[in-house]
Amino acid sequence: MVATPTSTRRGATTVTASEADAPLTPQELADRMVPADPRISPDGRRVLFTAAPVGKKGETPEQAVWIAEPGSAPRKLTAGTAEDTAPRWSPDGDRVLFISDRLKPGKEDARLFLMPVDGGEAQPLGELTGELTVPSWSPDGRLVAVIRRDPEPEARKARKKERDDAIVVEEEPGFARLWVVDPATGSARCLTTGNREVRDYAWAPDSASIALLTTDDVGFDALMGPSDLWQVSVAGAMPRHVARLRTSGTSLVVVETDEGPVVAMRSDGHREQPSDSLWVVPLVGGEPRNLLPDLMGIVEEVIPYPGEPGRVAARVVERTRARLYGVDVVSGAMAPITPPALAESGSIIQGVTFSADGMRFAAIWTDSRTPEEVVAGELGGDVATLTTFGESFIGRLQPVEHVTWLSDGGVEVEGLLTYPQGYEPGRRYPLVVEIHGGPSWQWEDRVMLDWHDWAQLLASHGIAVLMPNPRGSTGYGHAYQQLLQDDVGGGESRDLVTGAEAMVERGIADPERLGIAGWSWGGYLTAWTITQTDIFKAAMMGAGLANLISDHGQDDIPSANLLYFPGHPYHHMDDYWKASPIRYVSAVTTPTLILHGDADARVHPAQGMEYFRALKTLGVPVRFVRYPREGHGIKERLHQIDLMQRIVDWFDRYLQPAAGASNGRGNGRVSAEE
Repeated sequence: MVATPTSTRRGATTVTASEADAPLTPQELADRMVPADPRISPDGRRVLFTAAPVGKKGETPEQAVWIAEPGSAPRKLTAGTAEDTAPRWSPDGDRVLFISDRLKPGKEDARLFLMPVDGGEAQPLGELTGELTVPSWSPDGRLVAVIRRDPEPEARKARKKERDDAIVVEEEPGFARLWVVDPATGSARCLTTGNREVRDYAWAPDSASIALLTTDDVGFDALMGPSDLWQVSVAGAMPRHVARLRTSGTSLVVVETDEGPVVAMRSDGHREQPSDSLWVVPLVGGEPRNLLPDLMGIVEEVIPYPGEPGRVAARVVERTRARLYGVDVVSGAMAPITPPALAESGSIIQGVTFSADGMRFAAIWTDSRTPEEVVAGELGGDVATLTTFGESFIGRLQPVEHVTWLSDGGVEVEGLLTYPQGYEPGRRYPLVVEIHGGPSWQWEDRVMLDWHDWAQLLASHGIAVLMPNPRGSTGYGHAYQQLLQDDVGGGESRDLVTGAEAMVERGIADPERLGIAGWSWGGYLTAWTITQTDIFKAAMMGAGLANLISDHGQDDIPSANLLYFPGHPYHHMDDYWKASPIRYVSAVTTPTLILHGDADARVHPAQGMEYFRALKTLGVPVRFVRYPREGHGIKERLHQIDLMQRIVDWFDRYLQPAAGASNGRGNGRVSAEE
């Protein structure tokens, strides 16, 4: 078992034998509270964060702002009856800024609020309303910046009421713009104009200007193309162009150096340098530069690092673990700064912030058997766990092992193996290969305990789960990620098969009870792999792609394909067709469960329908379930519960026939006629 970060963790919690042996339920996974977005106070004494259940219960999300400090139980600052997000300390530590839709539910009517940290009602900050994101105080505390999307024109709203609401695709977009608000008066000013979408920004240390990154179009696909870096004066002036980037960046930080201010950000170099890295540009202008071209990992976040002039902090995923580094933005020199208590296991997964002197930090930490918690402490000293949201799961989660195997071509592949409950050496178990999305992503050493990551759920039902990072995954450097280029569906699928075979060779998996599943690109690889082999006896295709040609015209990120294919399908039709599962679907014999959000723009539900129709016509056992109102991620509580129960039932039926016969498939979702 992985060590906990500190002895202040809930060591006194006890779990009875019956509780430890009881399978996890979809209901408790959907209802568990998860903390996010921690922000340490300037003096390092207290931490703000948000917390909400995994599954949304009502029409609109509900989330509360909390505050915690070592030595006392965390408490709510807001009631959580609305969606309260993005809490931010004022530079003097006396006030809390946050975004909320409490006056009128819905993100289009959110407002900025200010609250005294030691008590008192939250008050609206001015009259600015709309879809607001990324609020931040100027370093001197005199202004607040926020990104606001242009509201829908009143004339269009009126036409909707009259049912005169034709949609002209990709025209009349509402752009996201940068605003500043004066906390003293509530007055607000827009700093950007024209057809520019503001993607991210960062205050200059002198509070006189802001660096911002824009694209020429809205939507996720624009992030795959060029972007522009600008500097804009908060006093009001035309933005000054700083640099042109090949792709868009995130996590902007402006750093003072002996050579002048430098903008640091997370970005990539497209096909040539596909792994996200730390890129820098002098604020006066110049060529963007990858500061860490040989990094054997991926930069997930760039963070201001006070107390260390000329440096930023970077959260870097190396293989399956996320760690912190201090990075000199001129030389690229890296120094590990992960607190010793967190360095040996688990991952710092999000929300790293530092006190004003840079000595203390706060973050969200988890490992494979510990749900996400807020941690805080000294970089070189003790770390305290401030929350207990995952307490009910302690002692109930199954062991996880980091495993490697050789795939074809001598490629070493790494993955995480979750052992089934009650595992006995020498006994073989059903095993499901769960594939991550992306494909440019990775499984990390973190808890897998929700609708998307259900390794622990299946393990509690006696099924081993292998979570591979096949070629093309991030966290292993540019060369490993580039193995996917112009070989979509090829080597990465064989990495999954060889992983399952390796677990059979180790005596863990039963070769007659292997399953395969995944969401998004994991759904694609599921659909593809069962056209290439019959070793898997059951499959779950979640929001997966069936036809890469039609998907290119249906989804909202077609430019992502340019990272993996030599061009668009219109000039490379054969490349896309030969990587499409539907081309080989007549070879499928594997019973397949297909799950999809009905409003998915990332992977259109028509992809699931196309695969479903083919399997049904061919007489392969198949079931297709669509979830109304859901996009690429499943948010509603009852939908999450339904999805997880269906996954358990499907694999229980086809991989554990004896157990399946005894429980009658519970809610009748899987019938004998399928």
